[in-house]
Amino acid sequence: MKYLLTSGLVLCLFACTPPASRETSDFQTFIDNFDPSAGRTSNDLDADSYLDELAWFDRQLGKLDQFDTSRMTFEENIDWQFAYSILKGRKIRQSHNQRWKMDPRIYMRFRTIANIIGEPGDPNDKLDRLKEKLDLVPLQLANGERQLEIYVPRFQELSLFMANNAIVLFENEIPSFNAGLEKSYELDDMVSKAREALGSFIDFLENELPTKPEGDFAMGKNTYNQMLSDEFLLDYSDETLWEFGKVQFAITVTELETLAREIDNKKTWQELAIEIKNEFPDPYDMIAAHQLWVDSAKSHILNNNLIPIPWNEQVRVVPRAQYLRKTSYYGNFSRARGKDEDSIYTARWMINPFEDRWDTQTKQEYLVEHDWGVIIVTAPHEAYGGHHVQGLYQMHNPRKIRRENGLSLFSEGWGLYNEQLMSETGFFPNKRIHLRQLQLRLWRNARVIYDVGIHTGKMSYEDAISLMTDEVGFLRWAAQLEIDAASARPGYFIGYFIGMKEIMKMREQYQQKMGNDFTLSDFHKNILEIGNMPPKLMAKVLLSD
Repeated sequence: MKYLLTSGLVLCLFACTPPASRETSDFQTFIDNFDPSAGRTSNDLDADSYLDELAWFDRQLGKLDQFDTSRMTFEENIDWQFAYSILKGRKIRQSHNQRWKMDPRIYMRFRTIANIIGEPGDPNDKLDRLKEKLDLVPLQLANGERQLEIYVPRFQELSLFMANNAIVLFENEIPSFNAGLEKSYELDDMVSKAREALGSFIDFLENELPTKPEGDFAMGKNTYNQMLSDEFLLDYSDETLWEFGKVQFAITVTELETLAREIDNKKTWQELAIEIKNEFPDPYDMIAAHQLWVDSAKSHILNNNLIPIPWNEQVRVVPRAQYLRKTSYYGNFSRARGKDEDSIYTARWMINPFEDRWDTQTKQEYLVEHDWGVIIVTAPHEAYGGHHVQGLYQMHNPRKIRRENGLSLFSEGWGLYNEQLMSETGFFPNKRIHLRQLQLRLWRNARVIYDVGIHTGKMSYEDAISLMTDEVGFLRWAAQLEIDAASARPGYFIGYFIGMKEIMKMREQYQQKMGNDFTLSDFHKNILEIGNMPPKLMAKVLLSD
């Protein structure tokens, strides 16, 4: 009898579980297994895999739709909305912004090959990875020839440049690497086939692609608006975002002009900006100069109790590895992914060092883009309390979906917010550095204008270039790099300024809620602990009772 009663109790505990609890359990299982890249395109980049990925997004959205959100806890409901926004955004881009039909660059996955060759380590230990990548090259390029059906002149121009520059990889760099292998013969046939496929692809780009229907990279007005509302959860339309971007651009220009008169009323802000960019560290002390201001930013954050940093952590500025230096002119920030051998969460800001072998023009261009102003303003953005600190909080978020997912609207917005925070709290040493900070903010203002502009038909490619050269002060080649990046990643670059403004808005709302109990430290801690999500969701959590 005791056994029967016990068995019945166990059965009842399972079968008699209230529907809400089962709903919560099913949803938690979905969220614990959530991985928006699980249905990603296969490595050979064939057309069917893109369609399969789109169908996978639909299935995942369908599963989310089956959950009754009214039965969820508050935090589960936030996670549901976050998951939905991620999947919806991926679906929008895959179904409407079909780059695989128009951008030849996505079929040239050569950087990973170059990185494998150039990275430190025994060449023989890299052989299997290199073989795997080389084996895919002919398949990927052949699929590109079959699937590219829209001729975008700028994409073709960039792709030809990329393809022709990749010839040296297959004719010189891989053979040179191959010569040092114990089994060098294993790569010979693969390299030959990859080089032959590249030659065919170049011929296709030059002669066949221009015969296809001409199009452009614009996402389109309707799709852009879907992205704003369904992925970013913003209350802007393309029209209101466009107007907001222009108004904010004008506000920053006014601040620049006012500050310029305070510094030297005989010079324009543009003239002063050129002067300031020509004030830079000794080129051979460039790494140390960056480290100095990283450490200074950390001291400022902690001494002024601006953001709690409760972990044993550090940011080290290091020379960028040789094989990575050609991927960008400045460098890159590598967040801490876990504790190092000394049990410290160590992030690295990897800077391209000054090189004696450069010609005079290259040396000068390097120095004016590594001036004291950009170093002092960017150190907070990348390190304290920007990406480094935000990354630590995200790494320690107890909710898996929030640990492993995020978007530029908060992460890049947080970086720019820290530039503004440092200005507000007296970190910048003088007005000249403040002017440089405003110029860098103007650049992010411009990103809002040209991103919505080029993707909704309000601006042409050349209009966007003119904005960056004539009104922000970029050289034409640098402006082209900007617009080219935005053409391939619609919506990413608005994240800097719009994200910053959304964080500022949340700060005002939180201050109203807390009254005399408000502190910056408390606000920053709370917002960082919530996660890297669309600001609308973060505000719901921050302002909830």
